Amino acid sequence: LALLAQFSQLFDNSRHNISNIVVENVFNTVPHSPPSFRPHRNPHHREETQRLIDEFLEAGMIQESNSPYAAPAFIVPRKDNRPGRLVVDYRALNKITIPDASPLPHMEDLLEELGKGYKYFSRLDLKSGYHQFRIPTADRPKTAFVISQGHYEFRVLSMGPQNAPAAFQKTMYAVMKSCREFCHVFLDDIIICSKSFDEHINHLKLAFEALAKQQLVLNASKCKLAVQRVVVLGHTVSDTTIAPTTDAIQAILDLKEPRTLKETNKFLGGIAYYRKSVPHFSHIAAPIHRICNLTKDRKHLFKWTAEHSNAFHALKHLLTTAPLFLHFSVDDFPLHLATDASGTATGGVLFQDVNGERHNLFYHSKVLSPTEQKYSVPEKEALTIY
Repeated sequence: LALLAQFSQLFDNSRHNISNIVVENVFNTVPHSPPSFRPHRNPHHREETQRLIDEFLEAGMIQESNSPYAAPAFIVPRKDNRPGRLVVDYRALNKITIPDASPLPHMEDLLEELGKGYKYFSRLDLKSGYHQFRIPTADRPKTAFVISQGHYEFRVLSMGPQNAPAAFQKTMYAVMKSCREFCHVFLDDIIICSKSFDEHINHLKLAFEALAKQQLVLNASKCKLAVQRVVVLGHTVSDTTIAPTTDAIQAILDLKEPRTLKETNKFLGGIAYYRKSVPHFSHIAAPIHRICNLTKDRKHLFKWTAEHSNAFHALKHLLTTAPLFLHFSVDDFPLHLATDASGTATGGVLFQDVNGERHNLFYHSKVLSPTEQKYSVPEKEALTIY
């Protein structure tokens, strides 16, 4: 409590906060004519749009514009009757933007880093993170957008420009540079991890100092402090295990049975996120993968049959019945790899025997190509190791 009182300004959510940080090189573009569009007609959200515009103007986040650029903006309603969100369609601007090649953190690498026996975690969430960063005056005209009530441009970083995530990530790396030994940053999520409670309080103090130095503000309602189990990127992480969250699994279970190639790819994309937790994933999903591997000129051959329906329901069943949690590896215990192969797929599990208890660390599976299906069983299992 004393630490929170010392850094109370970090949790002041009474107003929009804009730090002194200026984010560069977001809007580097090729030679072009400025893209300009007429505003969308949306009379149902007129009052809500004007309310947000007035709020942004008062906070200094936007200003009136005379820019030749004009991207259409509209309101996206939210659930639970919460105020809508202003979205700007920057697709035309993104087509002429030179991409920033800086990578975002790899999810698997981040989750692996958290599995090093940490006992305490904190998750810090920036309040409207993008909108706390300024952009150079020269870049503001490129962010211009139109609504039926007027023409405006951003003074802060906005959602939608293709280089915004990379620029935001690089900036947050710089902000938290002094805390890298115990701090992991994924866009506006900051994860602090420590081996003891006293160490964790000290780590939090250092992180708070780094954020306060840059006049950044956290979203108090979304922060979790000094907990022994934390939700990160759709997974619940503790000192020994990692498992998909209930909400993440429910989102997959709520998907209806696909009837088009697009819907099928959406399902596979969602469930593949958890393939490392599901034994024999590729073998079960093989029928669905086969109809998804159609070239553009053969998409008309897509046909959903009973075989695909059975695979679809089998995968959803595994998500609700299999023990989806995995263990983190334990030092001083040997690793074991068990492999298996069928006619169409091969797979394996990496595990440890810890004091007589089996700890599964990772499942791997792979659909075999027509050539690979002709291999002998030992050769197929060797593919898993390879």
